Amino acid sequence: MMRVEKLRGLVLPHRALGYLVMAAILAAPWVDRSLAAGLALSYVWASLALSYNILLGFAGVASFGHAVPFGVAAFLTAYMLKAGVPYLVVIPVAGIVAGAIYTVMGLPAYRVRGIYYAILTLAIAEALRSTIESTARTTVALTVGSIAELESLAGLYIYLALFLLLVALALASAAQDVKSTRRKRARFLKAVVYAVFLAGLAAAGYRMLFSSAEFLAGVSAGMPRVRVMRFLYPLNAYLLSAVALAACYIAIKRLAESPLGTTLVAIRENPVRASVLGYNVFAHQLAAFFASGFFGGIAGSVYVASIPTVMTDVFGSDKTFLALTGAIIGGLGTLVGPAVGGIVAGVLRDYLSSLTPALLSVSGLTPQQAQLIPSFVLGVIYIAVVLAMPYGVWGTWLLRGWKLKRKLENLLGFGAS
Repeated sequence: MMRVEKLRGLVLPHRALGYLVMAAILAAPWVDRSLAAGLALSYVWASLALSYNILLGFAGVASFGHAVPFGVAAFLTAYMLKAGVPYLVVIPVAGIVAGAIYTVMGLPAYRVRGIYYAILTLAIAEALRSTIESTARTTVALTVGSIAELESLAGLYIYLALFLLLVALALASAAQDVKSTRRKRARFLKAVVYAVFLAGLAAAGYRMLFSSAEFLAGVSAGMPRVRVMRFLYPLNAYLLSAVALAACYIAIKRLAESPLGTTLVAIRENPVRASVLGYNVFAHQLAAFFASGFFGGIAGSVYVASIPTVMTDVFGSDKTFLALTGAIIGGLGTLVGPAVGGIVAGVLRDYLSSLTPALLSVSGLTPQQAQLIPSFVLGVIYIAVVLAMPYGVWGTWLLRGWKLKRKLENLLGFGAS
């Protein structure tokens, strides 16, 4: 009986949109294979933004050294993979180690707070990067090569099964949503929107299944290993990044709804009052450091699947800036906001970076100056969003979106039906 109730809990009207979005994410690289590499990396930045949101959005502690757990996990992942440790074992281990190191970095927060602590964390991150470079006296780079788990056909079967499951859940939840809508016009509009989305997913699913069947037939016929890897590896790396982002989102959502999450928000709003009520403010902040570092470490470990050569730039301040930008653009203290903001910031960064060669050819900029343009543009967007929407895009929608929703309902005449 309990299992039946749990299964019914998966099919709820308000979950239809989430299932559609997740299914669309899985369908994207089959529509355009060039999206696999770029979007996989953007999902890593989204996971990093979600992890940063725990520390700044929930606990209210500013840190400019968030690249430390990310970089530590990336290097540890590369070392362990080269030692032959299975990747699925490496990812949680890297997250735990990164969380422990970030907790140690949080110890000075007992004495140093605010902007002074943020500057201290930036100094720690830069000192760590400089120490590694000066000790090695050469370019530090760990090349992992291909990861065995991402070369397996099992990943393709899991990919297809997960997509079909999400489409089935989306269809069932959409039917429940349409059925539970009382207003006729709203019900009709929802039915049309869901039908369009599901038709698009059906077309993508057909292409996915047809391409997979053709590929598997080629494998059975003795397709060269190089072609097999060109087909499998990007898709499995993309699936790993998407699943890691979804897992981080679900886990952080549970954390935010737990007593620890609500206590962190209370400490963020008024630490003195929380202390008077008997809460150990510093201990809760250290817990936030560990959780933030753990999920940042997960992002760093998954990063290696997309960028198999790990260098000291993983400790660079641009990683922290990217996480900060994604979290603030989306909306600090929310859940959907940092995920969407991280994806947008990552896509913009990669797109602007691809324009660097063209800028060098048409302008008098030096290569060093051209490399700063993506960060400059992201900074301008960051300033514009902060000035126009102080709570971020999603945070502003949560606060003021009901007004727009009411105007749309009146415009479409939902109130009259």
